[in-house]
Amino acid sequence: MLSIQAVHTVFHKDELFSEMALLYDMGTPLKSRFVSNGLNDTYAVDTDSGKFILRVYKHNWRTESDIRFELELLDFLKGCDLPVSYPIAKRDGEWLTELDAPEGIRYAALFSYADGTGKVDLETSRVYGRAIAELHYAMDRYEPKHKRFELDARHLLDEPLEQLLPFLQHRPNDMKLVEEIAGRLSKQLEAVSSGTYDWGVCHGDLHGWNVFHSADGGLTHFDFDCCGMGWRSYDLSVYLWDLVHGKEDSFKHECWDAFLETYLEERPLSEQDVAIIPVFVAVRQLWLMGLHTGRSSVWGSWQDDGYFDGKLKFLSAWVDVHEL
Repeated sequence: MLSIQAVHTVFHKDELFSEMALLYDMGTPLKSRFVSNGLNDTYAVDTDSGKFILRVYKHNWRTESDIRFELELLDFLKGCDLPVSYPIAKRDGEWLTELDAPEGIRYAALFSYADGTGKVDLETSRVYGRAIAELHYAMDRYEPKHKRFELDARHLLDEPLEQLLPFLQHRPNDMKLVEEIAGRLSKQLEAVSSGTYDWGVCHGDLHGWNVFHSADGGLTHFDFDCCGMGWRSYDLSVYLWDLVHGKEDSFKHECWDAFLETYLEERPLSEQDVAIIPVFVAVRQLWLMGLHTGRSSVWGSWQDDGYFDGKLKFLSAWVDVHEL
């Protein structure tokens, strides 16, 4: 019999919630499901007291301090009466539960359920732009008690490149292209780092699908796993990136215009903060490719030539059009 180390395991959903019900005032589990194997594992449960979401953080993905920063931020935003999926404490007052997995210690946190559905159109873009402005205003008042990685040039560009470039060794021309583009972007981020750009707590993943819209026009923000101190221009750029990436024929989008317009009506930004957004769209594309390749040991190495063809075609076209 072979003994091989596990990289990632999935817990039995029913057994998982049977144990969680002993720790949280969540009622009796009636129906549970394993929702997704993403950056972390997400589970949902219906109980006789309501619906809840359980996130099980992947081993070595976030430190305990990173996670506590996120949870305390969400608790702060809830206290500001902002519509967020917030952490729910256990009976002992603690937010985190340690799970002994074959690959090592993993942390679990229970969250309130976000009602509604994902939707991106002109109206939801306007609503979302206004809501993100309110979110950033509240985040300006948040004073972190725990250390967490920053959404700086190293996290957004340097570290992803370290993961991505080994996967391009069989494509030397593309490796050279990526290195050249990354070099130009790096110089621009150096200028941003030494400038007076808007810097503060960011959601980190505002691609438009980490929010649910309800029929009455309300919304609920969720998935702050990529949050941290960073440039607000980057935070906003993720919405634009999601709208345009993979669409090399047209980089203009009316939903982006609606989103940015309502954001700026509520929370003005300087011209330089708005002007740098296209740079961060390119940075986001490299970050994503680095994420996919860097997590291939867990998600699988499905980053084939077709994947790189599409991702690099967009990146190349974007930097050419915007002269980055």
